[in-house]
Amino acid sequence: MNEDQTDVAGSFMALLRPIRRELEVYCRRMIWNEHDAPDALQNAVLNAFKAFDRYHDDTNFRAWMFKILTNEVFKLNGKHGRLAQFEYQVEPEELKALPALENSLEYRDWLNAPEALADALDQELIAALKTLTEAERAVLLMRAIGEFRYREIAEALEIPLGSVMGNLARARKKMQDAILRSQRRSVL
Repeated sequence: MNEDQTDVAGSFMALLRPIRRELEVYCRRMIWNEHDAPDALQNAVLNAFKAFDRYHDDTNFRAWMFKILTNEVFKLNGKHGRLAQFEYQVEPEELKALPALENSLEYRDWLNAPEALADALDQELIAALKTLTEAERAVLLMRAIGEFRYREIAEALEIPLGSVMGNLARARKKMQDAILRSQRRSVL
């Protein structure tokens, strides 16, 4: 590597390091096959580094990386035939089969506390997340884990602002319903 390439790599890594953990958590929650998560993350970082010469300092690096990672996750999920068109909605009765959450009262406000989301995401919630469409899941996780503003999510996913708000509202409602069902089961 010559000196210019070393400077570029250093600049890229300086921007990547502070958000790496966020990207990892987001990727693990978005990807259908857990074994694909490292590949998705690695491919996204590689693609971003290759395109780093087109990155502008006035651009939000974090949003740019989430956009690249989201596209990579969608691509890998698609390879497994799990695109949104193949997803199915699970009825509330089917979700009742999920075991009750331990200490479920602690998770009541998890959607409003991104730091609590990582702790709250046990297997039951992961199963409930998988009932969301890809768009709903991406918007919810970018908002909850990444703390993105609506406009940043719209830009990262290249969807209208109204779609972001609609997907987020539907995702929150579905997750809230799943948590409430789980809480009711734990009381019984």
